[in-house]
Amino acid sequence: MAIDKSSRRNFIATLATTGVVATTQLTPLASLANSAEGLGDLSIKPRNPADPIRIVSMMRLSPGEIEQIKGAGKNIELIVITDVKDPKLFSDAEVIFGYGDGSMISQLKKLKWVQALGAGVENMPRELIEHPCVLTNMQRVYAPVIAESAIGLLLSLTRGLVQVSIPAFRERKWVQASNDTTLEDLHGKTIGIVGMGGIGAETARRLHYGFGMRVLCTDAKPMPKPDFVEQLHEPSWFMEMVPQVDVLMSAAPLTKETKAMFNEEVFRKMKPSAYFINVTRGGLVDQEALVSTLKNKRIRGAGLDVTTPEPLPADSPLWACPNLVITPHNSGQAPIRQTRLIALIAENVRRYSNGLPLMNVVDKVKGY
Repeated sequence: MAIDKSSRRNFIATLATTGVVATTQLTPLASLANSAEGLGDLSIKPRNPADPIRIVSMMRLSPGEIEQIKGAGKNIELIVITDVKDPKLFSDAEVIFGYGDGSMISQLKKLKWVQALGAGVENMPRELIEHPCVLTNMQRVYAPVIAESAIGLLLSLTRGLVQVSIPAFRERKWVQASNDTTLEDLHGKTIGIVGMGGIGAETARRLHYGFGMRVLCTDAKPMPKPDFVEQLHEPSWFMEMVPQVDVLMSAAPLTKETKAMFNEEVFRKMKPSAYFINVTRGGLVDQEALVSTLKNKRIRGAGLDVTTPEPLPADSPLWACPNLVITPHNSGQAPIRQTRLIALIAENVRRYSNGLPLMNVVDKVKGY
């Protein structure tokens, strides 16, 4: 199969800038057909092009979105369902948009591909892990807006909005920053990002080129180092990175290996002047350790878009922490998100119907 020179990163970059890719203009993108990300090792037999592809979507789709998805492939039969508990609706499904019920998945003999509707897949049922179908996710689709939220959380701390300006505004007072609140410049400072998937890479790119920050990263997947990253290492380098950074950011998926990885030991290794940002999953953080760290002012501040549990209870000690800003897990929300999501689904439908490797294939055992 010929390999096109364009890439998944370029495809998502197009979504980020234009918000949409017309299905009539889609061309084959770079193959992801290797043992980690492709279809070749899953023994999917060549299909008869004349046979219809039955797709069941558990996501509501507008008539225009349905036509976009159907028009991207060949002989697409797309059914949008509302009763996800009726197994009969899934019986002949070759493709599913959404997880469905775990016990139901194990019974679907024709199922070849499941498209997750989010980037994180930590809640996928055991039956899906064990099923030989391909799982793809929405990695990089949410990245542009989540990166903006991550930067917004950071700026609200470094520019004193959380500590001074917003509380003063509520009281209609003109209050200058005190000696306890330093208004800081990000230029020349160092951010350490754990996870160089879509969110991590997009945040790193914007902070380096837009704010002049130095970027250090760790990631479990082997990958080339982007130009905007100074150092990129395996996860084993994490504890060496922590004391070097002015901002420590979690952009990693939640897995058995990453659960509560931001803990007391990590916070104690951070600079007293450093900030912590988490926009992926609350389970990556030992919240008791973070509460203790903030209340004892061992770091300068923290910004969270995710917590454990969610919604965060009113009696959570996080609410009483100084120099902390929390948003209600809404960093991925924006009107254009749906446009990007449908564009990626349509591209994967085009690839699937043409026997091409899919984008964003998940290693179901590793969880990312």
